[in-house]
Amino acid sequence: MKWFLEEADTDPARRLREDFLEGSLRLQVPSLLPFEVLNSLKYTPNFPVRALPAAARALDAAGLLTVPLFGEYAERTVAVSSRFDLTIHDAAYVALADLADCTLYTADRELVSLSRTRTPIVHIRDYGRDSG
Repeated sequence: MKWFLEEADTDPARRLREDFLEGSLRLQVPSLLPFEVLNSLKYTPNFPVRALPAAARALDAAGLLTVPLFGEYAERTVAVSSRFDLTIHDAAYVALADLADCTLYTADRELVSLSRTRTPIVHIRDYGRDSG
């Protein structure tokens, strides 16, 4: 959403996008992310519906590595969901970061507050602060 709308913490989210597009950052996302983004944009009052096709093309052109919910990833997602009482949807992000052994950047305060995970979960506003 923050890649397409002006809202809180848009600047660091767009820095993350630019780092990814320039090749200095690798991103993996749950396969549901394009659905989630486009659906959210569709129901956001200040986003024109006529811009949805361009947003869909931009997501496609970005070349995000989308990971389907199967195998070990599905099992880890269910375990994270049960352990932290999260929706499967939210747990999918945590589980994927855990499997990829990488930092999860999010604007979701509930996920940021999880302190008992092996995965570093950092608020998007802090992206790039310590990477110079």
